[in-house]
Amino acid sequence: MRPLEEIIEEYDNLRASFKNFTNVSENNKDSLIEYQHRFVDLKADLRYWHTKMMHAATKRDEKACTGIKFRIAVAMVRDEYVWSEGEKPMYDKPPAIGNAEKFASASKQYKEFLEQRAFYKESLANVNDLRDEISSYINLIKDRLK
Repeated sequence: MRPLEEIIEEYDNLRASFKNFTNVSENNKDSLIEYQHRFVDLKADLRYWHTKMMHAATKRDEKACTGIKFRIAVAMVRDEYVWSEGEKPMYDKPPAIGNAEKFASASKQYKEFLEQRAFYKESLANVNDLRDEISSYINLIKDRLK
């Protein structure tokens, strides 16, 4: 497994190299096949990251948001909620479950969960976009080989 940053850097270099090749060179079949193999290899390297981001985004779906908020609310009702540093109770005595859910939405843990959710959803979208771009280059090379 290669680091994602390394894959992105290699993609940028390969894309620039391919652009230069197509601007100054004839359609050399061997060179086009080599470029196609390199793009296919990059796409294969992205498979791990796509799966990882997809699982991370799925673990933070709407159902998980509701679950974590409810667990925080139940802990508040039972007066077992562990407050983070810099965070203080918004009530004097433990609230009812309805009010606790509102307080749970404002908790630090829930906000951190939502930030992670946004990060992984955006990361998954970016990896999908990169895979689509690589597929476009593979198809472009395939068309040039015809």
